[in-house]
Amino acid sequence: MKILVTIILAFGIPFLHAQEVLKGNVVDAKNQEVVISTIVTNLSSGAKARVDIAGGFALKAQLQDSIRITATDYDTLLFVVTDFTAKQYKIRNLVLVMDDVDIIRDKYEDFDIGIPPVITSSRIHYGKSEFIPLKNLSGAKSTGNPRELYAKVPGLNIWESDGAGIQVGVGGRGLSPNRTANFNTRQNGYDISADALGYPESYYTPPVEALKEIQITRGSAALQFGTQFGGLLNFVLKDANTDRLIDFTSRTTGGSFGYLGTYNRVSGGKKRFYYQAYHQYKRGNGYRPNGGFYQHQAFAQIGYKFTENIDWKLEYTKMNYLTQQSGGLTDQQFNEDSRQSIRDRNWFAVDWNLLATHFDYEISKKTHLNVRAFGMKSTRESLGFLGKINQADIGGFRKLIYGDFKNYGTEARLMRKYDAKIKATDINGALLFGARAYEGHTVSKEGLASAGDDADFRFNTPDDVDNSNFSFPSRNMSLFIDQVVLIKKWTINAGVRYEHIKSGTEGYYYQYNLHPLLGDTIDRFQISDSRSTTRNVFLGGAGASYSLKNGAKIYGNVSQNYRAINFNDIRINNPNLTIDTNIQDEYGATFELGYKGMIDNFFFIDAGAFYIFYGDKIGLAPDGLKRQRTNIGNARNMGIEAVAELDVLKIFNRKQKKALRVFANVAYIDARYITSKEPSLIGNRVEYVAPFIVRSGLKYKTEKLSLQFQGSYTSDQFSDASNSVNPSGDALYGVIPSYFVCDFSAKYEWNKTFQIEAGINNVFDAKYFTRRATAYPGPGIIPSNGRSLYLTLQIHLQSKK
Repeated sequence: MKILVTIILAFGIPFLHAQEVLKGNVVDAKNQEVVISTIVTNLSSGAKARVDIAGGFALKAQLQDSIRITATDYDTLLFVVTDFTAKQYKIRNLVLVMDDVDIIRDKYEDFDIGIPPVITSSRIHYGKSEFIPLKNLSGAKSTGNPRELYAKVPGLNIWESDGAGIQVGVGGRGLSPNRTANFNTRQNGYDISADALGYPESYYTPPVEALKEIQITRGSAALQFGTQFGGLLNFVLKDANTDRLIDFTSRTTGGSFGYLGTYNRVSGGKKRFYYQAYHQYKRGNGYRPNGGFYQHQAFAQIGYKFTENIDWKLEYTKMNYLTQQSGGLTDQQFNEDSRQSIRDRNWFAVDWNLLATHFDYEISKKTHLNVRAFGMKSTRESLGFLGKINQADIGGFRKLIYGDFKNYGTEARLMRKYDAKIKATDINGALLFGARAYEGHTVSKEGLASAGDDADFRFNTPDDVDNSNFSFPSRNMSLFIDQVVLIKKWTINAGVRYEHIKSGTEGYYYQYNLHPLLGDTIDRFQISDSRSTTRNVFLGGAGASYSLKNGAKIYGNVSQNYRAINFNDIRINNPNLTIDTNIQDEYGATFELGYKGMIDNFFFIDAGAFYIFYGDKIGLAPDGLKRQRTNIGNARNMGIEAVAELDVLKIFNRKQKKALRVFANVAYIDARYITSKEPSLIGNRVEYVAPFIVRSGLKYKTEKLSLQFQGSYTSDQFSDASNSVNPSGDALYGVIPSYFVCDFSAKYEWNKTFQIEAGINNVFDAKYFTRRATAYPGPGIIPSNGRSLYLTLQIHLQSKK
């Protein structure tokens, strides 16, 4: 009997211990957020468990078993089971430790400034990378006021073509803001412009209400994404809330000039599946007569984690809008009444469709593969009378410009992290390999359309349009390698990119012989044009940074740039311009040196200097009574830029929860032509470069209330390379006077369910303009909006976990 009892105790007690279940949840040590990619392993038994969407896990174990917790980009946590009480386990972000920014990230976020880690799963960040977190953004989110949105990014010149955020144009460091064409513009990492090489203009901008953050990457780090002088502008949409089955947000905004905007979003997750979708609608009468508009934007995403190491998602984006265009004004008309409109037959319509898929595979803790494929099918239509603004529109047939854009591509990235020890010195780093294949096809047609005043986008002779009909095929293959090494306080990087570019044009245009007195058509000739060009381009970049106390850095970078000519440069028929048939690609290089850091938790500063060499810059040069789009010559943009912010209350009490912050964003840019085929242009200022851009503001914030007042100043700038001071009679050329605009915004959160926002844009009703358009939405001066008010009500509902 004693022997039987001994046998039962010997075998039964371990069995009983094996039935115990270790429970707990895993969170990020810094922000307390769930780390859903976490694996919990019992090293003693080999059993594994993956945390659920709430971060929880349950794993069979017994006393004294060794447990390991691992997650991508996090330190491994090891412990021994001493009891079975449910606990919270905190793991530290490995990437942040490598970059020595650790808790500094949280301090930056208090200032509404993002600080990216040097290494993430499939990207490397260094040098001049600016992340704009939008969680606590103050301002008109529904209309996407760019003055508030980019308030803390120095050196950005902004074109304001409408007051509803439909078309936003930004350019940095003296680069043209025209539809953000000097940035490599992406959404969630994939292209959204019409044609990334052949026509890199962005007619689509995602709604601010849907964004998690905006990423601006300049310098050598931008070579991972393309060749553009401006670098990367990436709109990152909010992640699906995988912690709930249903998370619903509804926002309704009403404002001046008949503005109404609605935004509704739903997201959630169940086990390994997650989803989200949103729809935004906005319409208004416009600030000026003949300026009404409506816009729809929709987005849907589904995702599935096949295993703890494999994640896949599919995204579809849809946008369409129709806007009547008030047209431009002459300088005299603007001075008399900036709200008037003398065009009532001009319309603009866009239909944008994007499809993308993402595949992420964590091959090992240090090796990650990301593959994204994307495609776009979209159209853009401009209809109206394009004669000079000092010409009366007496009726008759209007001109229709139709663009059909199709492109698709895929990009693969393989990240390999490594660590080593040389003579007791820890070395960490990562090597990023990437490849990209891209194919684009654009069709552009110009011809006569209806003589009415409605939005009738149909050619009179669709089978043989009476101006031009061209297709523009393009093909791009690229390879890039980027490496970053962290040695003590040094971060050293280098990268190289190879581009194979093939582009061409095929089609015809008509040349008309007109009667010298009557202006009637005597004869017309169809002229065919078919050509193709292939380029192989190698670009390189390198940089280094040195970490100081509190995560501050001194950094320097150099990188090469390249910009291919696009069909807008070579084929669009504009009665106000001529085109140089020998126009060439642009090339250059960017140099930067800066300091970025924080004193304790109350003062932040990012200051630097830059120099851009811009070879064969394309612009508008004198050509008789018109202007010619041509390679004007070589230019150089140089300047200093700084943004600083001080939390006054935290000077006296570091633990103060309220905040009273004042910020200043200052940029000085001297951009001039240093060589030119036209000697009179040498030494002239580059067009659309304001020497001084200053934005400053004051923000008061409590747990529930936020108030902000901001001012934006932009000094005068020229609209063409000849630096015409006195405006031309058609208002196409001349100086753009300096302007100062103030905005006020307020936000109050009653609780997690209800939130209200209100504000006044252009508080003092300043009368100003930011551009002289040579075509749509002009020609002529495009007045910016006067004073406007808005009010937003937000409702946020969630299901139980």
